[in-house]
Amino acid sequence: MKCGIFHTPYNPPSRTPKQVFDWSLDIARIADEAGFSDFMIGEHYTLAWENIPMPEAIIAAAAPQTKAIRFAPMAHLLPYHDPATLAVRVGWLSQVLEGRYFLGVGPGGHHTDAILHGFENIMDLGPRQIEALEFMEKIWKGEPFREKGQFFQAGFPGPDDMPGYNVIIANNGPWGGRDALEIAVTGLSTKSPSMKFAGERNYSPISFFGGTPQMKAHWDTWAEAMVRCGHTPDRSRFRVCRDIVIADTDKEAKRRAIEGGLGNTWRSYLFDIYKKFGLFSGLIEDSGLDVTPDTIDENFLAEHVWLCGSPETVIEKLQKLIHLTGGWGQIVANQHDSIDDPGPWAESLRRLAKEVVPNLPSIAKAA
Repeated sequence: MKCGIFHTPYNPPSRTPKQVFDWSLDIARIADEAGFSDFMIGEHYTLAWENIPMPEAIIAAAAPQTKAIRFAPMAHLLPYHDPATLAVRVGWLSQVLEGRYFLGVGPGGHHTDAILHGFENIMDLGPRQIEALEFMEKIWKGEPFREKGQFFQAGFPGPDDMPGYNVIIANNGPWGGRDALEIAVTGLSTKSPSMKFAGERNYSPISFFGGTPQMKAHWDTWAEAMVRCGHTPDRSRFRVCRDIVIADTDKEAKRRAIEGGLGNTWRSYLFDIYKKFGLFSGLIEDSGLDVTPDTIDENFLAEHVWLCGSPETVIEKLQKLIHLTGGWGQIVANQHDSIDDPGPWAESLRRLAKEVVPNLPSIAKAA
């Protein structure tokens, strides 16, 4: 099993862009030194708690400061981008990183981001995402075409398009060719259409954990779509995102989780979102307790939701989840604010990579 980081980034609105940018580079260096495989960075335009509107800037800055970790925008919100421009930038950056890059795509998941870009809601953005992807794929082929779609227009110049002299067309396709570019998609709701979308296109699935039934549904939806479209599902491609705090003892880990950035994110931001969209149901089912979303607090999360404890405790929790779900290929730690006191958070990341993940069973044993 591998480990990764999902950098939403979940920083309080009081943090400046400079603080978030510098902190992002610190986390990338720590994760790279610890042996993390992937560092995924969100793209949001209006959300003060998730304020990174340009993930590729962090990727470009972090790449020369790291050695092995891969980076991904997770995800570029395709309806808000010109697909021709984005295709070239994605390909070019993947070449700059010489393969330490993969691509996340999404339709644009928040109402206020949609308004910023002139849309009334997010429900109409799915077809725009699909058309954008179709244009990007055509551009990566590097073959001449010109086309106007329903939402976008694009083309690629060929020999017949020269302006009276020969122009050498830059090779800004993905590093190693299109087949070498991994594309990934995130899913949150139990009946996530993103997991079906990913399976149909042979994209990798990333599951934001919402309980065992939801996680199993994500795998089943993706795997069924993969098989239906002639692809082979592989659990090593399945990533699951979790809130994780590791310390010497369960008591200390729980204290750090509740009093630190993780607890603050939930108190100030995520509780309202999870209640609004009914995202607690799977987590409550896992706990086996007779509680309601309105009675859930940080203590419940620390005991029943977060991977919070000593290395031995976290290993035990993950082993149980592997047994119940069949396993996955990468455990992804959600990032939370630790700018004022980064030491405990850095320690937790290192212990995840060095003490927890190496002691988890492989996909073959879990399946």
